[in-house]
Amino acid sequence: MARLKAWLSDKQKRRATRIAREKGLTCPECGSSEPVPKDEVQAHPDGGANVLMRCEEKECTNTSEMALVLSPKEAKALGLHTLGERPEAR
Repeated sequence: MARLKAWLSDKQKRRATRIAREKGLTCPECGSSEPVPKDEVQAHPDGGANVLMRCEEKECTNTSEMALVLSPKEAKALGLHTLGERPEAR
């Protein structure tokens, strides 16, 4: 899996946050259900992607990475288009 820093637009970050809530992604440290995207994406060869997330709770000391796993359809809907194994935010 390729790891690429992709600058996500504010609109893409909002969509990723909404998808994370819909999928029930929570912080493993504090249990917050409001993780927010980092600007780092892992591409899957099949067109899917992992959007790395972080917890924004002030009291949380979580240093582990959380990932929002996207299917190829979800990645495309989010505006991540793969070129080989390198996603490109559009």
